[in-house]
Amino acid sequence: MPSLCDQLEDDGLRPSGIDGKAFVPFDFLEETINNDSVKDTLGMTGGTCIKARKPSDLPDRITKDAKRIFAALVLMDKVDAIESLLDEGLTDEHLPLSRDPKYDAVLSRDGETTFQFGGLGRPTITEFIKRKQWLFLAPILETNGDLIEVNQECALPFTESEVIGNGQAGVVHRAKIYQAHQRGFEAETVNFQVAIKDFHQKSEFVKENEILQQIRGLEHPHIIRHLTSIDKGKKGWYIIFPWAAGGNLQDYWEASEQEPSRDLVSWSLTQMLGLTQALQKLHEQFKCRHGDLKPGNILCVQENGETVLKIADFGISRIHHAQTTYRKTATTSLLLTPSYQGPEVEFEKVDKTDQRPRSRKYDIWSLGCVFLEFAIWLLHGPKAIEGFANAKGTGKSSTNPSSPLYEVTDKATRTARVHQLVSWTIERLQANPQCKEGTALAALLNLIKNQMLQPEVEERPTAALICVELETIIQEAQKDPSYLLPFCDTSGVPSLDFNSFQSGTY
Repeated sequence: MPSLCDQLEDDGLRPSGIDGKAFVPFDFLEETINNDSVKDTLGMTGGTCIKARKPSDLPDRITKDAKRIFAALVLMDKVDAIESLLDEGLTDEHLPLSRDPKYDAVLSRDGETTFQFGGLGRPTITEFIKRKQWLFLAPILETNGDLIEVNQECALPFTESEVIGNGQAGVVHRAKIYQAHQRGFEAETVNFQVAIKDFHQKSEFVKENEILQQIRGLEHPHIIRHLTSIDKGKKGWYIIFPWAAGGNLQDYWEASEQEPSRDLVSWSLTQMLGLTQALQKLHEQFKCRHGDLKPGNILCVQENGETVLKIADFGISRIHHAQTTYRKTATTSLLLTPSYQGPEVEFEKVDKTDQRPRSRKYDIWSLGCVFLEFAIWLLHGPKAIEGFANAKGTGKSSTNPSSPLYEVTDKATRTARVHQLVSWTIERLQANPQCKEGTALAALLNLIKNQMLQPEVEERPTAALICVELETIIQEAQKDPSYLLPFCDTSGVPSLDFNSFQSGTY
């Protein structure tokens, strides 16, 4: 039978999938450190210490109060010190221990209690404090959205990790949380899978966490749940979310070759309404502008057998308690996605003495861009989405990889117009018999064209008004299913030949 030391080293130690540090899971420790294994390790028989030849309650004391301390001593081959440490009053509740900066002693976690640490030598104490104790102190994480501070030497209890995305702010991992080191993740995740945002800089972590802490009470079905935030000091900053197995909306579009159907149109309109309602909640209840709405920041989560779209990534969100249309100070968000940014971005630094502020209606333009692509996908599939993206062209620099859906006509007078590609695309979609007047898709395209994609901020509706429009469309469809998608001959449906747009032959 392997020794306790062998069990801890061979079977107990698990590498963290995030920070690479080893940890012994809580449940393994609980199972492995028991009266029998303690007696065997201490060389006891029948509850009597072989060396002292006297009855001992030491195994009970260890299993009750000091499993972590005992396990660490086992790995250090210092188990003989356990009794004197317990006699000093040391228990697992005092971990992690640290050096007293003033005296040659050891301090408890709260810094209130001092221990001589059994008279063990300085190298042994240093080994315990700097390395061994941390193997048994991986945190137990909860889903209440709290920010927790974790010592940089402590492992994070994540396994099966892989990097699935890189961005300007950091890296995104897909991982599993070790089951014994969580509370609530079973209900919030599928098979304990989570998405972990690993930030490059503390400032970006603080920025996003502050927003998440302020909106943590918002439990909207179309906003991704924030489970917890972790600050490991210089060793890393992490925010944990449920893993979206369906990827983001862009992934969903690319993977789907579905033909237009009433069910698909109904689902799409319902999800659009849900996203807009979530945005309304952010705008009105929390005075929060998301600031970077795009398909990549809308996640696809499976709930009760259906795909639900959820707004995610609040990295450049801002909370403003001033009026939404006019503010006295300019916005400083730089990490924008050009394809979905509103025209007002172009004019914020034209005149530093009279800056046009960015309002929450900035999100309305971005959402209009998303809805337009949604309509393209609904009617023409993922290849048309790709064609639309290519037709937009590339941006002017490496930091602006794609062009926006507007054209600046006069920067001095702060005027812009909708990109010709948008007008051309909407006209082609409106020529589709499935989008004829008196249909749901016709109403959606009118909403996008006439209200959401308005270059002038003041001319865009609020999220609340868009909700009303979408609710009306859905209600009409419930009365008459043919309103969703009329039966018609689709052989004459005009194609979206973006090559003809680019060549100017249309």
